[in-house]
Amino acid sequence: MLKFIRGKGQQPSAERQKLQRELFAFRKTVQHGFPNKPTSLAWDPALRLLAVGTASGAIKIFGKPGVEFYGQHSNHESAVTKIVFVPNEGRLVSLCDDNSLHLWEVNGSILEEVKEHSLEGKLKKISALCLESAREHLLLGTEGGNIYLLNLKTFNMSETIIYQDVVMQNVPEDYKINPGAVEAIAEQPGCPDKILIGYNRGLMVLWDRKAPGADQTYISSQQLESICWHKSGSRFTSSHNDGSYAVWDVGVGEKPLEEPNTIYGPFPCKAVTKFLWRQSKGDDYILFAGGMPRASYSDRHAITVQQGKKHVVFDFTSKIVDFFTIAIEGEDPEFGEPDTLIVLLEEELVAIDLLSEDWKMLSLPYLVSLHASAVTCSQHISNVPVQLWEDIISAGKKQVQDLYSSREWPITGGVILSEKENGKEDNNEEPEVTRNLLLTGHEDGTVRFWNASGIALQPLYKFASAGLFSGDEIGGDGSNGVADDDEEEWPPFRKVGTFDPYSDDPRLAVKKVVLCPLTGTLVVAGTAGSVIVAKIGSEQVEKEVKVTTMNVVSDRDGFVWKGHDQLTPRSGNISLPPGFQSSAILQLHPPAAVTALVLHSEWGLAAAGTAHGLALFDFVRHKGVLTKCTLNPNDLSGAGDAPISRRKSFKKSLRESFRRLRKGRSTRHADKRGTGTSPTAEKKRDGGGDASTPSSAPLSPVEPKPVERQVEARPVDDGQGSMVRCLYFARTYIISVQSMTPTLWAGTNNGTVFVFTITVPGGQKRTEEDVSCQLGKEIQLKHRAPVISVSILDGASVPLPDPLEVERGLAKQVDTGTPHRVVICSEEQFKIFTLPSLKPFCKFKLTAHEGSRVRRVGFASFSTSRPDSSTQYTESCLLCLTNLGDCIVLSVPELRRQLNAAVIRREDINDSVLGETKRGDQGLKISGREEGGLQNTQERDKYEYFEEECSFENGISSLTFTKNGEAFYLHSSSELQRITLSASTITQPRCCLELPEGARPKATETDEEDMEDEDDDEEGDEEKGDEGKIEGRESAAPSPTAQEVQAIPPTVNGDTDHAEPIIQEPDEPKENGTEEDRHDMSALSVGDITIDSVKDHLMTSSEENRITEIKNERLEFSTRTETQSVVKTTVISSGTTVVNSTNSSNN
Repeated sequence: MLKFIRGKGQQPSAERQKLQRELFAFRKTVQHGFPNKPTSLAWDPALRLLAVGTASGAIKIFGKPGVEFYGQHSNHESAVTKIVFVPNEGRLVSLCDDNSLHLWEVNGSILEEVKEHSLEGKLKKISALCLESAREHLLLGTEGGNIYLLNLKTFNMSETIIYQDVVMQNVPEDYKINPGAVEAIAEQPGCPDKILIGYNRGLMVLWDRKAPGADQTYISSQQLESICWHKSGSRFTSSHNDGSYAVWDVGVGEKPLEEPNTIYGPFPCKAVTKFLWRQSKGDDYILFAGGMPRASYSDRHAITVQQGKKHVVFDFTSKIVDFFTIAIEGEDPEFGEPDTLIVLLEEELVAIDLLSEDWKMLSLPYLVSLHASAVTCSQHISNVPVQLWEDIISAGKKQVQDLYSSREWPITGGVILSEKENGKEDNNEEPEVTRNLLLTGHEDGTVRFWNASGIALQPLYKFASAGLFSGDEIGGDGSNGVADDDEEEWPPFRKVGTFDPYSDDPRLAVKKVVLCPLTGTLVVAGTAGSVIVAKIGSEQVEKEVKVTTMNVVSDRDGFVWKGHDQLTPRSGNISLPPGFQSSAILQLHPPAAVTALVLHSEWGLAAAGTAHGLALFDFVRHKGVLTKCTLNPNDLSGAGDAPISRRKSFKKSLRESFRRLRKGRSTRHADKRGTGTSPTAEKKRDGGGDASTPSSAPLSPVEPKPVERQVEARPVDDGQGSMVRCLYFARTYIISVQSMTPTLWAGTNNGTVFVFTITVPGGQKRTEEDVSCQLGKEIQLKHRAPVISVSILDGASVPLPDPLEVERGLAKQVDTGTPHRVVICSEEQFKIFTLPSLKPFCKFKLTAHEGSRVRRVGFASFSTSRPDSSTQYTESCLLCLTNLGDCIVLSVPELRRQLNAAVIRREDINDSVLGETKRGDQGLKISGREEGGLQNTQERDKYEYFEEECSFENGISSLTFTKNGEAFYLHSSSELQRITLSASTITQPRCCLELPEGARPKATETDEEDMEDEDDDEEGDEEKGDEGKIEGRESAAPSPTAQEVQAIPPTVNGDTDHAEPIIQEPDEPKENGTEEDRHDMSALSVGDITIDSVKDHLMTSSEENRITEIKNERLEFSTRTETQSVVKTTVISSGTTVVNSTNSSNN
């Protein structure tokens, strides 16, 4: 009882809580890369905006670089099948595959959904959309053949309906029976009252809406795919499923002007799915998708562009979603002469410059395919020196100078607020520019450099390692150019795009990458035990790259390697272009995948770890310094022959969970046989089942100390225990407190930490004498949990700076006044030891208290400006990502919890995050079962759950922390989600649209009344939704839309008013931090914090009792008056806490 009372009184001071709010806040900021599974495309020629819809219900609008707007439909499982812009109004209409229509508006910096309308019934399934030139109605063609009119002002259906029966009155008898669905609708240029209706079976009707009646009927013998008017309005084209297209005269309906043209015939061809006819000063442009010969090129994804004798078939590596043309300024925005072709594919966006002679591609400022080859690793670099930045950009431009056109990006809509503000101030001073790099390693052996300083992630440079190795499976860089050189090939294909998911050799895949920005040294480690050291160079050189081989298992005579062979380095001189030029290659034996990598450019050393041990390499003298085998002497079967099996670890985790469950049951039976049960014991038993679930805790202002799980020690002979998980260089106190010594720290999978002391010759002797290294100390963690990070704090509790940062004035001098401390992070806990004695200082038990495991660790600086000081206040904190997707911010060295936020949720991760190889294997297995008849629903659900778990785990493993409190993780295989844990470092779009005055129609009084009624209905729905959220607290809240992110601050922003105290025993003041750590800044799940729960913690007991009485009366009243079984007002009591779901909507 004394512990409980003493723990209850310890809370952070008001000043500290205020400081926490100024320092820490979680927010999802911006998404980089290419949208996952795009399904629709739209273009606003007036505002020059591009919109993309996805299979998960997301809508993204892009203008000039830095102008981005995000929206999300409430139904995440409904794909956006079509998007139509209302030109010059900043509004668009989206159609989802659940047959619902949604009206969106760009208001300020947010894209918000303002209205929704749904059509029910199979015959009312929308198959075609067409916007009137007057922009009053949206024409909806349906599968039943009728055409409905949607009023864009009220977003309700107009009473006017174009019935199929009426249209069919003057049609031949064969088509009156079943003309098919409405395939296309197009308004005749110059005649807004006439529309061309195309039906699926090939019938086309020119319908006069004013008369109303049919002016002309056009009959084709082939199934219709699309229609397109000529600018004159006197002719139009129709494309068909047999690969042909026909040109029709408006006044002649019996047959087209000429026989249907099948360009790639006469043999059967694929359908021409979309056809565009654009006028030009010379010959007109003809653009269409499909039409390839079925026998020879049925697998090609192609768009044909033809202007007179100029004829090119653009060959893409993924399926075509949609395409459009951008007209030259001053021309007709829809039918005028085009200057750019924009093509949206399933895996990338491609822009073709139609003004250039050879129709080159345009360089993309955004929507670049991160996954041109699957991403395998990443690293973030802050504050890159100007010289290195310029060298990287210069080298990158030389790589693509012959590939891309030099014309500016044509999509220029929107206004960036910072530029607008600077223009108003007329300030000649240039704003401070940050230079941040994001490095991504890929399956094809490349490392790509991205400009991560702003909203758009822009490619800068690509380092390719394949050219350093030779082999039959490794192709040259120009392998794709064979088809381009064959001028006689028909159709005249030209490969375009950058998406190429296939790797010549899986051994090329990059596993780790490290860059030292101050010396321009890059180290790349691969799957086959190869470590490449490269340095930046501005001129092309031709030299021989020296290769050094180090045997990690040299002291294990009985070891047999059963895995893949190493890559064969090229001999002789190699031509190295400007950029990062390889200077040394380290080849480890056995050639297992590198699992850890570290670089110290000042010492000229690099260290690499594998599943067998580690090697220390001197790349200045090209000599090996040390090898350390970590294999168990009793197990020499060849660890690391295959990658880590997640399935094995998942099964192992399940077995351990069942063991704990059986132990828990036996403990409960033993308690029942006891003399009595205390309330504290009951609470421990209730919380012992799954303390990682936030909803398992009672709704009370004060919680008891969390139950500590029994964590079983891992076996010593674990097959993967020898794997090196982390490496760390540091100059610190390891021998005595009198002098600092260069050291290398290595952590393994079985909880062992090796500390090596290094002697580095100084001055000119560095190139003449060898570097020596020897084992100094060895630490063994009790439970043998994998060590995933080792870091050292100086006397001021600040992580030691990177090499040369102090010398270059980028970091403060290391504090040597007090002893250093080492932070050892395992999967289960954090422990801090004092150096050099290695005396324990404090620890934070994560797995024992919360049931989660550590997956990623990093350090970051959090700053805020103080009103009473001209300087900024800065704290260095430890960042941690768990296997549940939660990010925890801990202060050092006390390890007090500052923020706890649900960063990655399962519904946020798309299954395409799964690696290409793994996903392909599993996909074949699952699809094979389905083809054979997977009738068992439970079996299908089991495979879907397994794939979801693997995707979630891969999303977590991809996260990379930055030094300023931000992080990147793969939201899908093609998208990076950027988040921030800092209240001051926020990278998000600050943009708007400048609309002409009176661009949007004003709602009438009747419309406003309808909107008010809809708002009332929405409020009622919110009340019901909030009740469901409170009663089912385990269900996670859906991802917020762009409107919600801007209008309502996230509840995980570290607001101490939303916090729930954490009580723990004062007997262990240094475990999980000191007593002041008992203030959790946010819950583990976004859905667990509501306005009611906050008020419950702030209310007094008298206020609670009063509100309880009021709500009980309301509940009784609603029970008497309501005849239905649904009760809108629900009171949930737990102890003295009352939660009423209706308050959240009212507040």
